[in-house]
Amino acid sequence: MSEQSKTSIRAGAVLAALIVALPGSFAAAQEIAFERYTLDNGLTVILHEDHRLPRVAVNLWYYVGSKDEPKGRSGFAHLFEHLMFMGTKNVPIGQFDNIMEGAGGSNNATTSSDRTNYFESGPRELLELFLFLEADRMTGLSRAMTLEKLNTQRGVVRNERRQSYENRPYGQLWLEVPALIYPAGHPYHHPVIGSHTDLENAAVSDVIDFFDGFYFPANASLAIAGDFDPGEARALVEKYFGSIPRREKITREKPAPPTIEGVLRKTLTDAVELPLACFVWHSPPFYSEGDADMDIIANALAGGKSSRLYRRLVYDKKLAQDVSAYQSSSLLGSKFIIRVFALPGADTKENLERLGTIEKEVDAVVAELQGTGVTGREIGRARNSMEFAFWSDLESLEEKADLLNRYLFHFGNPGAVERDLGRYSKITAESTSSWAKKILKPNERLILHVLPEEKKGGKQ
Repeated sequence: MSEQSKTSIRAGAVLAALIVALPGSFAAAQEIAFERYTLDNGLTVILHEDHRLPRVAVNLWYYVGSKDEPKGRSGFAHLFEHLMFMGTKNVPIGQFDNIMEGAGGSNNATTSSDRTNYFESGPRELLELFLFLEADRMTGLSRAMTLEKLNTQRGVVRNERRQSYENRPYGQLWLEVPALIYPAGHPYHHPVIGSHTDLENAAVSDVIDFFDGFYFPANASLAIAGDFDPGEARALVEKYFGSIPRREKITREKPAPPTIEGVLRKTLTDAVELPLACFVWHSPPFYSEGDADMDIIANALAGGKSSRLYRRLVYDKKLAQDVSAYQSSSLLGSKFIIRVFALPGADTKENLERLGTIEKEVDAVVAELQGTGVTGREIGRARNSMEFAFWSDLESLEEKADLLNRYLFHFGNPGAVERDLGRYSKITAESTSSWAKKILKPNERLILHVLPEEKKGGKQ
């Protein structure tokens, strides 16, 4: 063997070792320092100092999402994400954003099935303004609610449903999935965006009742991150939030874990170019046992061009243009999703045949993983990728404030970085094999096909 060959082999071995290497001590060495306390009215406050830049971020979580909506009121949690910017008696209608942006700050909000959060960031001098505005709408929104405000924002939300789901390529898929895999009466049975009928039928009294039922201190947590004096921050929080009346925490019943009996199938048509095969399974809830394993499994199956499904379906079989897989984690249960965008056929018949072939190939790849588990190299690649993304995100004050709230919500402890990332250090080939067998059962899943609309003459 030539010296060049030997050198090449040694270099290859070193490279392989580096790729496989797992950053086991990395998570343990990282922390997000914080102070946590609770006001007399039940509001949990989390303070994180970061003096690298003269900036501050405020993040307020309300423990209400689409899962909390009563029957006939779907979409209310997301509707409130919009209504909360419509003003109070102290802030005229339409002026919340103007006040914020005029002072040099920015703000936004998001809604999920489990929570709604509102957040602001900007120069450190704006901390008092941020806290005043958030406390003001916690107390004053319902008293200032009008039919005009409701009509404006329900129109915005209904248009968002059209743009993001009904008229968006493959968007109908995500309106169908919840109703198909969760039984009627389950908190996740309807999509976060809600239905047109429920939004249209909402009255001002319904909105006020929903606000009064969920928007109060004991059903929320406030995180502040950035360049501030903790004593001054505590004083400002007390000044603006301390006088809000106390209410007892909400007691919620936990539903039974959902199941899929047999194989559910549905075919949709849409104005798309590529046929789509979507496979959905029920999977472990957020941060519960198995949740991290499913993250790793998803990465091994479709995490980049070297992943198992991408190699099989795109490179080897030339059946697909793209593949994705992910664990969509939520509080009461998660979804494990595989999506395959197939290369288009000449007509609907050919597309259906191709999607059928893809299903067999997906099942074969999943069966291989169930048998052997995820390799050490795949685990290392996935962990490295996720930890890099995790710490890159936390360079942002906004992300740190949100993460502190998320950990409090799920773990009861904002300082759960090590617990979170440490889950991935326990993953082995054996554990991934076990969870893949337990979750990715071929006879307990939803299979959805999205076909391109037929054009005149039967062609697509």
